Order: sequence, then structure tokens, then C-alpha cells
Amino acid sequence: MSGAAAVVNFKTFKELSITRRGALLIIQFNRPDVQNALRRRTIYELLRALDLANADSEISVVALTGNKVAFTAGNDLSDLLALQRKSGDQALDVHFKASNFVMTSLVKKMLINRKVLVALVQGNCVGLGVIIASLCDIVYATDSARFWTPFSQLGLCAEGGASWMLPQILGRSKAAELLLFGEQLDAQAALRHRMVAALVPNVEEFWLRMERNAKLPSASLQATKRLLCQPWRQQLLDALSGECAELEKLRLGPTYRSQIMAFARRKKISSKL
Repeated sequence: MSGAAAVVNFKTFKELSITRRGALLIIQFNRPDVQNALRRRTIYELLRALDLANADSEISVVALTGNKVAFTAGNDLSDLLALQRKSGDQALDVHFKASNFVMTSLVKKMLINRKVLVALVQGNCVGLGVIIASLCDIVYATDSARFWTPFSQLGLCAEGGASWMLPQILGRSKAAELLLFGEQLDAQAALRHRMVAALVPNVEEFWLRMERNAKLPSASLQATKRLLCQPWRQQLLDALSGECAELEKLRLGPTYRSQIMAFARRKKISSKL
């Protein structure tokens, strides 16, 4: 696929804002009214954008980002409330049953992407946002970044391969603190615990640096990425499979529905987590 064809396709996206800067493709979550919270349509658009980038020989680096307030506030819980009110519990059940398929599709799509995937996290990075960022090859953050995985608060367990991935990044004890108790990491703590490669003092300078990096030989970038990913990819997929089995049981239990809906009503994606 040519770069020109990709640009035309990218104009059709509604919940992502996509920009080409030479060999760099910037995918920005674009739902600012809800701190870039992710609903199904957002995730499906992300899957399509990753496919287009993967097929475009002129793209070397793909960067995922949000805005100054949030990378993404995770799954859009207000969307779940709206679905329940509009279509009832049966529609909500159908939505939940598809959750493992959607998550598995996203994780696999990111793992098989040949391009270098970079995340720039500003502001809140919650739940699924932490997973998306962690699946990137390199994570950068500004001083405002905060990482939070409130899975237990939602009546859920680790998902998206996080039960394997976060201990590899943070160490077993710190990862357990985040995943079990929902503790948060601010930008400085994320740097100390190796969640991020570096803190970014100037965002525009960061994008100029990524443009320069994207000009490196594409074949070399892809070869090194394959070598870096090969030793651990299957382990992450095995963890993902185990998580999906646990999540399926939790979603059928009495706690999950009441916890997640109560959390949605209480939080409504507040700007102060």
C-alpha cells in the first residue's frame, strides 16, 4: 500500500486522529470529552489503523498518544451505562461475552505489528491504556503521566497479558501492588521502575526526534524488533489465555456486574482519579 493511499484511509477515522510526519505515523486517541476512554468503536479503529500502518512500506515508526489530560482513561464505563439503559441487561451480557475476543484481537494485533511501536503518555493512563502502552516497544512519558490498573476495584483480574508483562517490567512485587491493590505510579515512579524509557520535557522536540528515528533503515528496525520480541511473545500469549479463562468466570459471577456498574456511576471518568 502506498503512503498516499494510507492518508486517504486515515481521514475516515472518527475516534482517532492520525497524522503522517514522513516515516512516522502518529495515532492519537481522540475522545477528549471522556479523557479518551475507549469504547468498542475506538478499539476497532485502532485495529484498522495498525493494519494500515503495517501494510505501508513508507512507515517505520508508529506512535500512540492521547492529549495533555489523558493517554486514555481505559474502557469507557459510561458507555456501558448507556448501553444498559438503552437496551437492557441482555445487550450488556452480549457486550461482556465479546470482551475476551476483542482484547485478544488487540493484543495479537500489536504483537504481530512489524513497525516500531512507541507510546507517549501524558496525563492519566488507566486500565486498558496501561496494557496498550506496555505492549509498545518503547514507552515515553511527560511529568503529568499517571498509570493505574483498577482491575480489582472493577471486580476483574489482570488482562491483556498484564499478569506476565508487568512483572517483567516492574518486578514481581511492584507489579502485584499495581494489579492487586490498584496502586498508582506517577511519572517519576514509572521512570524508576522502568515502566518508561525516559521522561519528555518538550513534546514537540520529542516528535522531531521520533521523525529522525523513523528515518533509520526500516529493515534494520524490523529485524531488531523481531529479535527483541521473539523470546517472550509466546509467554505473553499464554498468560493472556489464562487471564481470559479467569475473566470469563469473574464476569459470570455475582460481583463483577455490581462492581463495574457502581464504579461507572461513581467515577464517570472523573478528571481526578
